[in-house]
Parts: sequence; C-alpha cells; structure tokens
Amino acid sequence: MATNTQFAPVTRRTISSEIRAQLLEAIRTGELQPGSPVPAERQLCEQFGVARTSVREAIQGLTASGYLERRGNRPVVAERMPEIRLTGDSTTVDERKALVRQLFEVRRTIEPAMSELAARRATDEERADIAALAARSTDQLDEFRTIDRAFHTSISRACGNPLLQEVYGKTLGALFASSELASLLYAEINQREVANIIASSTAAHRAIADAVVAARRKATIAAVQAHLDDVERRMIDQLM
Repeated sequence: MATNTQFAPVTRRTISSEIRAQLLEAIRTGELQPGSPVPAERQLCEQFGVARTSVREAIQGLTASGYLERRGNRPVVAERMPEIRLTGDSTTVDERKALVRQLFEVRRTIEPAMSELAARRATDEERADIAALAARSTDQLDEFRTIDRAFHTSISRACGNPLLQEVYGKTLGALFASSELASLLYAEINQREVANIIASSTAAHRAIADAVVAARRKATIAAVQAHLDDVERRMIDQLM
C-alpha cells in the first residue's frame, strides 16, 4: 500500500570530502597560494591519517572543480597570472626599506578599492569571518603575521573578484615571503617598534572590519589608507 510520507535526502560526508573541504579552506585563506604545489600524497596521508585513495579522490575533485591543476605529476593551486618574484639581493637597510616601500605602493593601489568592493559585496558569512579575525589579538610576531595575512586575505576573498583576489594574493605572498621584510621585523634592535606596529595594526584591523561589516564604503577606504600609511611610516622611519 502506497503512502504519502516524504523523506528528506540523506547526506553522508565521506573522508575524501572532508579532506577536500580542508584543502579548499587552505586555498581560500591563502595558506596555499595560486601556483604553489599541494603537499605530496604521502605527507597528506600522514597529516590526515587516511589512505592514499581518499587523498587522491579529494585532489581529483578539486582538480575537476578548477581549484587545482596538474603540472607534470604534481597538483598545484590553479592560477591565472605569473608569480611575483623579488630579487632577494638587498643588503643594506636602505635597500631593504626601498623594497618594502615599493610593496606598500602596490598595496595602496590595490587594497582601498578592493576593500571598498568587499564592503559592498561581502556576504553575511564573509563579514562575520572578517570581524572574527579582526577581534583576534596577540603580542607574538609569528602569530600576528598569521592573523594579519588571514585578515587581509579574508577581505580580498569578500571583494567578489577572483582576478583581483589573485593579484592581491601574489602581492601579499611576496611581501610575507620577503627576506628584506623579515630582516627588519626580526632584528633585535627593532623589537620595541615592532610591538607598536602589532598593536596599531590590530586596532586598524578592527576599524577596517567595523566599516566593512557595516557596509560603510567611504569609511572602509579611509580606514585601509590610514592603516597602510601608518605601517609604512613606522617601518620606513622607525625600523633600523
């Protein structure tokens, strides 16, 4: 005898889908940058505690979705533009600061417009993510750099323009990978001013997040410009 009972579809997350979700999150947060190789299968198996079949299924799914692409036998994060490469041969403090100044010129060109787009286009979930990252604080340089990168990456993701996100991601990647920047930040003589940079940047992140969450476009632009001007001034004028 037939019944009119209706059942909802049953969903079951597989191991490969869990792996795929974590890899995708690493791509979205910038931990895996466009053009960077995915960790080797053996390494992924050890980290996830799974068999290779599940890892391969996850990678195949991300490749089919366009997030990964094959280069030889190695999957890499898909990209549309060439990597930004720095010479890495700056030796004097003035040369290192000149490179930092160039990178901040690029950031000032990109970030205000990108952040204004985020203020207009971000979803509720993206605004919540931006606010949560801005609320985090630390006085440890390594931890702050992780938060800082995640915060700015979250705004680039919320701008709704994948090409702009990739351009910015490469710029940010070059900045964070720069030995010139690291030599300034980690020098013992600079530790007091670096602590000031961390504190002022944390406050700036909150101001930017407040403006983005409230969709206040002009306030977002102003907060981003003030943040970049402050950090660049401190790095150029105060670090030695």
